[in-house]
Amino acid sequence: MTKSSAARRRRPRRRKDGRFGLSDLVVVLLIFGIVTASAVPGFNRFMRSLELNKQVQRIATMLRVVRQKAITENNITVVWWSAADKRWGWWDDDNNNGKCDEGEATEAPVALPAWLSVGRSDTNAFPSDSLRFLPDGTASASGSLIFTNSDGYTRSLSVVRLTGMVTVQ
Repeated sequence: MTKSSAARRRRPRRRKDGRFGLSDLVVVLLIFGIVTASAVPGFNRFMRSLELNKQVQRIATMLRVVRQKAITENNITVVWWSAADKRWGWWDDDNNNGKCDEGEATEAPVALPAWLSVGRSDTNAFPSDSLRFLPDGTASASGSLIFTNSDGYTRSLSVVRLTGMVTVQ
């Protein structure tokens, strides 16, 4: 071994193999920023679709609870909605006159978010803006409502007259 090669071995070498430089970090952060910026709009649409599902499931749950109330109390309960005002409510029709009279149990109207639009189904529309659940669990009519958000996502809520079954699709 020569003197010069031994001297070279003793000197610590500067190697960049195991370290990241500032330029490497900047490139990684730039790529991460581009990927994140391209994913944010899709993520926002996904979150709005989840919110639409949540609102429709909330209404379906209310309908199921009202139906169960009619069965349990052996009485007619009426669910009403206003697509224009975006509100829902129900009352216990004790005297079976189809009107919400003083003294009958009622639920305060539930407001829907402004971004949610409600429309009747073209193929299976409800005949009116109210639905009666009878003591045997049946409904006064069959029909579907279509819920749409600002991105165009839709969900359908249906009620079957003969069974009173409430479904979301």
